[in-house]
Amino acid sequence: MKRNRLWHRIVRHPATWVSTTYFGQGYPYAVVHQLAEAIFKEMGASLQMIGLTSLFHLPWNLKFLWGPFLDRYATKRSWLVRIEIAITGLLVLLALSTTISHVLITSSILFIILAFFAATHDIAIDGYYLEALDTDGQSKYVGFRAMAFRVAVFLVAGPAFILYGRWGWFPTLLVVALVMLLLTLYHLIFLPRIETEERTFSELFSRLLTFKTLMIGIVIAIAVAGIKLIIGSDPIQDAIAASPLKAVSASGWIGLVLLIALLVLLAFVPLLKRSLSSSQSYYAGAFVDFLDQPRIGVILAFVIFLRTGESFLLKMRYAFLREIGMTPEQFGWANSIAIWAMIGATMLGGYVIAKYGLRRWIWPFVIAQNTLNLLYMAVAGRYEHLIGHPELGLPSFRLLTAVITVENIGSGFGTAVFMVYLMRCCKPGHKAAHYAILSALMSVSFTLSGVLSGFIAEAWGFQTFFAFTFAATVPGMALIFFLPYLDGKTAADGG
Repeated sequence: MKRNRLWHRIVRHPATWVSTTYFGQGYPYAVVHQLAEAIFKEMGASLQMIGLTSLFHLPWNLKFLWGPFLDRYATKRSWLVRIEIAITGLLVLLALSTTISHVLITSSILFIILAFFAATHDIAIDGYYLEALDTDGQSKYVGFRAMAFRVAVFLVAGPAFILYGRWGWFPTLLVVALVMLLLTLYHLIFLPRIETEERTFSELFSRLLTFKTLMIGIVIAIAVAGIKLIIGSDPIQDAIAASPLKAVSASGWIGLVLLIALLVLLAFVPLLKRSLSSSQSYYAGAFVDFLDQPRIGVILAFVIFLRTGESFLLKMRYAFLREIGMTPEQFGWANSIAIWAMIGATMLGGYVIAKYGLRRWIWPFVIAQNTLNLLYMAVAGRYEHLIGHPELGLPSFRLLTAVITVENIGSGFGTAVFMVYLMRCCKPGHKAAHYAILSALMSVSFTLSGVLSGFIAEAWGFQTFFAFTFAATVPGMALIFFLPYLDGKTAADGG
């Protein structure tokens, strides 16, 4: 009896289900982002087609569009389990697709569907986490989230490739599906039920299958086709090719458009609230409710700018290390050590924030994240003579591994702050939708840094560039003085 009680406590403990759910979040994400291009390459796809696999990421950037439906219909747990069943089935079909003649077409379709389900799975998991844990619990287990996600990515990027080398794609993908099946069975049996269903899946389907929804879909499709036609015209393409805009990815454009839309809506929040008071639009209400927070402009700016300096750094870090003689294999080993250091820092950061509060630790952790950029500036200054001359040899593998590891520790502390703060900005009733909006906005800073980093590094040199990456963190740090929700209160409390 005691053993049974202990077992039930373990399998239902938050540390366990937080780890398994976020492993489940990272697992299909890694399949889409790590295995897709490898499968296409091994199946003889052209380089252009392999490049197009980046489009499989779009559902993650667009998930804020259907996030409100997961708050409104069924429960996060039921969404989570049903989607995992679908993902398991899709992985089996993906394995079978590698044995037929039209593998590229079939696998492309399956990857697109898998990406949509995986992105929706993300919304359900984040929403479940926010519903199941109080504010302190959300902070306490944030490190488990990061660890489980990274472990999932590691398993797909490592052992899955080893299995492919020995067995081929069909058995490997069946093993990948088996892992997903076991995870699904655990969640089906042991994942705690923490919500009461207000509206059923059948109500959602009956609402979606209406003439009005069909017409909206047709209008959106025509609008997208029209925009694509305009952007694809010769004058527009020539203008883009001659500017830094050519470096903006599809996900980056989505983040920028979302930001502009939110800023426009922000100016009309009072009017929209009056209009919605007599409306039944839950979907529109989720967005307006998100914007109806104290100092929402500061929140939006903080979400965008907090990690801008880090984004600039990451874009040029590998290029710099290669310039001074580090080989890809050496970088891989150093990065493997650094990733586990980052996971440990994120777990420690979440625990400390939960115990002592975000206000007390936000400055130490953000400073740790940002000032460690200057380590690369020091390395660039010390070994400036090696830049562009990798044949002279690596200055010190141990030194560079230490720099990468320490910088990742700072990044882990910053991740803990960022994830905790995002959760505090989500209101009850719309938690999944609000987290999806905030996570989509995170791509804005990565987009801006991706466009500008190469130009700046080329013009100023690496030493000055790395100094600039620290300067780019100053606006985000300055916003901390004006942030709401630092004292334990959340959007649910009204600030």
